[in-house]
Amino acid sequence: MEAGGAAGQLRDIVQVTVKEDSAGDPGSCQSGGVSCPGELSRLRFRQFCYQETPGPREALRRLRELCHQWLRPETHSKEQILELLVLEQFLAILPAELQAWVRAQRPESGDEVVTVLEDLERELDEPRLQTPSLEHQKMTTAKKAKLKPDSGRSFQEAWTESFGVIERDGKALCVLCSKSIVCRTSSVRRHFDTNHKSVAELGETERKEFLEGKLRKYHFQYLSFCNYLSKTNHLTAASFQISLSIVKHGKPLSDGDFIKMAMLSGSNSLFHDFPNKDKIIQRISEMPLSRNTVKDRVLRMASDVSQQLGTDLQEAACYSMCLDESTDLNNHVSLAVILRYAVGDMMREELVKLASLPGRIQGIDIYNAVMEAFLSQNLRPEKVVSITSDGAPCMVGTTSGFIQFFVKEAKHPVIQFHCIIHQEALYGRESNKKLDDILKDISKMVNYIKVHALKFEQFQALLAEVHAQYNALLVYNNNVWRLSRGRVLETFVACLDEIRLFMNEKGQEYPQLTDTAWLNNLMFFTDFTLHFNVLNKKLQSVGKTADRMFCDIKTFEKKLQVFERDLESGQLKYFPNLKMHLENCTLTDNATNYQEIYKEFSSIVAAARENFSNRFLQFHKMETTLCFLTSPDKARFEELDLSCLHWLDCGNLEMELLEFQESCIWKNKFYDLRATLEKLEKTECEGMTQDSAVGSFENEILKVWNSLPDTFKSMKALGIAFLTLFGSSYACEQLFSALNFIKSDRRNRLTDDLSAAYVALKLTKYEPRFEKLSACIQQQRSH
Repeated sequence: MEAGGAAGQLRDIVQVTVKEDSAGDPGSCQSGGVSCPGELSRLRFRQFCYQETPGPREALRRLRELCHQWLRPETHSKEQILELLVLEQFLAILPAELQAWVRAQRPESGDEVVTVLEDLERELDEPRLQTPSLEHQKMTTAKKAKLKPDSGRSFQEAWTESFGVIERDGKALCVLCSKSIVCRTSSVRRHFDTNHKSVAELGETERKEFLEGKLRKYHFQYLSFCNYLSKTNHLTAASFQISLSIVKHGKPLSDGDFIKMAMLSGSNSLFHDFPNKDKIIQRISEMPLSRNTVKDRVLRMASDVSQQLGTDLQEAACYSMCLDESTDLNNHVSLAVILRYAVGDMMREELVKLASLPGRIQGIDIYNAVMEAFLSQNLRPEKVVSITSDGAPCMVGTTSGFIQFFVKEAKHPVIQFHCIIHQEALYGRESNKKLDDILKDISKMVNYIKVHALKFEQFQALLAEVHAQYNALLVYNNNVWRLSRGRVLETFVACLDEIRLFMNEKGQEYPQLTDTAWLNNLMFFTDFTLHFNVLNKKLQSVGKTADRMFCDIKTFEKKLQVFERDLESGQLKYFPNLKMHLENCTLTDNATNYQEIYKEFSSIVAAARENFSNRFLQFHKMETTLCFLTSPDKARFEELDLSCLHWLDCGNLEMELLEFQESCIWKNKFYDLRATLEKLEKTECEGMTQDSAVGSFENEILKVWNSLPDTFKSMKALGIAFLTLFGSSYACEQLFSALNFIKSDRRNRLTDDLSAAYVALKLTKYEPRFEKLSACIQQQRSH
């Protein structure tokens, strides 16, 4: 009776009963033992408790981190993640003792748990000569729990001939029913005798021939299936690549069907001499490129790029942030969050988030959007070195500006830059009003000419007849890249005489065309904006280092001083349009007080110079410190401004700097670096593509810093931190220019998610992992 009762108790253990709150019982989790990272992550997930966290945001962050460590979405498919969740829930409802034993077997799916439990039931049901005591059975169970999963569980080749099983992913797979079996002779034999009894009862020769036939059939089907998957994998990869090309060129999603039709229409002629022409055409016709398919591909590629970005950012020691907002055609405000960081020997500037903002933007709105972006990538605010913004009150306000909120979150000060050059912020309020009035008047005249096709053709004919420099006028748009302002003014001034003649022929009254004061302002602002355009063009590059940008800023500040003196002297050497206009005015208007004109315009330049200096005051403070980036051998520790960088753990910087400056080996590296940068600068000045040259600049600097040994750890940390500083906000300008092109008046109904995916793929330097993406998709032909 006692033995029978003990066996009954073990049978009761195998019966699954639902236990509430088992996932939250630390004791039950610990009893199973934890010996692998996967189990440790799962254990931490089960023991997670909200009350232990300081607030809901931290709770959500920890929970997301635990789920990410456990479920590994970067390597697991949706089906695998679902299976892990089902497995975890199924294990949680098992009794504690049985749960510990099953966990020790390391099952990877719910089906494997069921198989293990069924095997245990059969072992308990088998008659024994001597029924063991309960204590003996517990000891046996404990010993089994201590066994390693792979101990004595290797696949045996003899099973294939005897039972028709093959090895697949470390398990025994039955070719008769395609079920997985634990690699154990008793389990394989039991499965064969129980589920394939009719085959087991055949004679030895008949059974062998039958199993050999089944094995040949299985291998043939398996190879056929692999070939089909390989073929459809290639189709899917091709659809990803074409979808990426559509996005890179900002084309509509529906262009996928058009591209396939174009490929098919030219295939007969293009491949007419190919022996496999029909197969090529068939493969093209099977390629899935419908609008919905392209949309799905775009979103998947954007998600993959975001995963790569998140991985690199988590490994980065520090990064800098650039923020800017813009309004689209539907009056939706978008905030671009761009980070600059180092990955290996390469610097990157990547879009982390294109977030939507409410109509009335406040600092707290920007803060919430940025923190959501950081949380989505599991980023740490305390790694941020600097923040570059447009200097708006909602960004830099002393009480409720975004930077104030962010500094509290980061728990250390950050370097603040405002290097987005808004010309209207530099001219001064009065000067900017005059310029806006001029542009409004110009827009009215240009629109009158261009709004009617006949008038526009007549005006073009007039320009061609007089051999004008330009054959058309430009329309000013304040939402487009700011260089358009100078180009509009320049074109209008070049065609001014023709515009006067055309307006007189049409009987249109525009008194501004004969107003001396209006024309004076027009000529001055045309020359002045063209000077600003020169600076803006120099800043038109992604990846410009802060020290190079500051050189351009200092140069332009000195140019402003020269412009001011030029106006005060009346020579107008750097204002050719104004000079020519005033010289022509002397023939008709001798009463013009030129000194007052010179004084008025020189005061505008002086105001711009003052605003310019104030706007880039932070760069002036860090001028000596920025030289450390390429000339640490000349730096003096006491002159470095490290007030915002104490968190970088540079406590040993002074000693490292002394040791470095006395070492010829390490100093020579920066001598060679400066020689290399000089060659690159010369190449760029001679007309090399600017973006590739800029990329070489920053990457060459990073390579040298990475080559230093860890004995200069503090110096390396400081050098790379300076290298992350944004030298230009052109990345934001480029992004919003692309967004305006993508979300045009003909495609203004694109969702925010799809627009963000478009922009991210168009501008990113990351390449989507086509093979991985193709493998994670259910293969389908064209539909």
